[in-house]
Amino acid sequence: MCCLILILSALDGGAAEKPGMLERSVDEARVQRVLESLDTRARAGQLLLAYPQLDKTHEVEVGGVLFVGNLLRKPDQAKARIEWSKAHAKVPPLFAIDMEGGSSNRMKKVPEVAALPGAQEMAKLPDVEVWQWGVRVGLAMRQVGLNVNLAPVLDVAERGHMARNGRSFGGDRALVAKKAGAYAKGLLEQGVMPIGKHFPGYGDLEGDSDHALVTTDWPKERVLEEISTFEAAQQVLGGVMLANVIYPSFENTPAILSPALVSEAHARGWLTITDDLSIQLLADAIGGTGEEVLVKAFLAGNDILLTTAPPDWAKGLDYLGILTRTAEASPENQALLAQSCARVLRLKDRMGLLEGR
Repeated sequence: MCCLILILSALDGGAAEKPGMLERSVDEARVQRVLESLDTRARAGQLLLAYPQLDKTHEVEVGGVLFVGNLLRKPDQAKARIEWSKAHAKVPPLFAIDMEGGSSNRMKKVPEVAALPGAQEMAKLPDVEVWQWGVRVGLAMRQVGLNVNLAPVLDVAERGHMARNGRSFGGDRALVAKKAGAYAKGLLEQGVMPIGKHFPGYGDLEGDSDHALVTTDWPKERVLEEISTFEAAQQVLGGVMLANVIYPSFENTPAILSPALVSEAHARGWLTITDDLSIQLLADAIGGTGEEVLVKAFLAGNDILLTTAPPDWAKGLDYLGILTRTAEASPENQALLAQSCARVLRLKDRMGLLEGR
């Protein structure tokens, strides 16, 4: 009961401590011990959040496993895959999914969350009901073994792509932060880490950045205004996912490849996660290859590099090999890898994944 009162107080704007995992202090000595135990390839692996590997016998080298598509069609099989991955990993992985709600519901086979409303619908609910949905989703995720939700969406959109598809809580900045914060608090209470997206903010842009290059003429002041929505929910976010959108007032490249925008996130204390690096439009945006996209995303300073491709797929990129060679190319790159890996390990420490190490 006291926990409910505390959360309701926070939802009403009262003073409250950060809930759950985010109130834990990082054990820096433990993070350093784990970091120093990892060679360059293992550190590179901690930066990867990828589709489950195809090989079911060898060590799990990636720092996170991403569940997309039909991977959760049979929750018991997903749970078994997660248990196997945990047993075969040197460092406990993150297990991530995007459970925004509405059409973005990877757990429709789980009755308790099958009817999870989308953000646009949740915006019409009282804050406590939004929080309750977060609790239900968090509980359903934890029962399978998932511990990271690539949600909530903090894009402020009264119109445009994010409004049309119902993924935005709306066009009122304060309301978006409040509803997203309520949902995130519910997740945290059940031990699931929320990741806000799409930093610095998709806003009311028309294009769909998953299928075409989207560029905005927003001045820096407008971009910073969009960032303020993330800042309003800062205490309930474990990190932010960057957008594929190009913001020329910062750099003429998609945000996930922009050192300037990654630095803006880091300056506010956030771990950064890319959106899917395997989509062709990113290679088109830089006039290069998928390998160059991966390298640029790493060199931009991103902490977690997300791909919907299996890391050991023969037809795909050798993600670990590419990152290892890039890091070994210079002392500066080695230092960059160490910094990003340490941020990932700090998040894992907050989540209790490094206990006993």
